[in-house]
Amino acid sequence: MSNSVEVTKTPNRYITVTQKKNVSIVEAPAEQVIEVHDPGVAGPPNVLAVGTVDVGPTPSVTITGVAPNQTINFVLSPGGTYVHNQAVSSNTWVVTHNMGFFPSVSVVDSGGNMVIGDVTYISEDQISIAFSAYFGGKAYLS
Repeated sequence: MSNSVEVTKTPNRYITVTQKKNVSIVEAPAEQVIEVHDPGVAGPPNVLAVGTVDVGPTPSVTITGVAPNQTINFVLSPGGTYVHNQAVSSNTWVVTHNMGFFPSVSVVDSGGNMVIGDVTYISEDQISIAFSAYFGGKAYLS
């Protein structure tokens, strides 16, 4: 007994694949031969459990175990927020945030107006922000 499959490539062009036992025969006309794979019998559904969720310097995802029982593990970037209150007017603010990474920085003056400053990352836990004028306000780090 044989099965035939017809695959349309372009108008009036096709490939017929005939399977007899473990041998496949390809009949033309066709410009290129395609590969045909038998997907086989479906196995049991995969069970993916959440394993560890850690914080580290480099984000990553790993899957351990063998199907159908596997575990997915995450390493996430450190996160969080910090608000620095600059009560004394200054044209250079030094902010120690202890967040363990290089955060994004937004600054507002005491009137709530957005201010642009020159941010220098001293370390993963401290920044310096230089301004063209003396003022007080808040720095929002995330």
